Amino acid sequence: MKRVVKSEAAAAVVVEDARGLWRETFDIQSRLRRSPYAMVAGAVGIGFVLGGGLFTRLAAKVLGVGLRTGLMAALPIFQKEIAQALTGSKLNPKKETDQ
Repeated sequence: MKRVVKSEAAAAVVVEDARGLWRETFDIQSRLRRSPYAMVAGAVGIGFVLGGGLFTRLAAKVLGVGLRTGLMAALPIFQKEIAQALTGSKLNPKKETDQ
């Protein structure tokens, strides 16, 4: 009987440690206080995916618009990197003389 009591106590400690780790990791209440709109947006997104909206026309359009917007924002960076690679980094001479 002692062995059962010890293993139950050990199991209770493990469960309590897991709960503490869960609370520390996800700490939903403090995240909600810091950024309530982001939490609402995350909840809407999770609900959309769990509700089966991932493979719909709306999701395809939203993903397409997001992808195009992201690429347009990154295009100047890509152009600069490609130009530097093709010209041998002649566009930014400060890096070579700063040594």
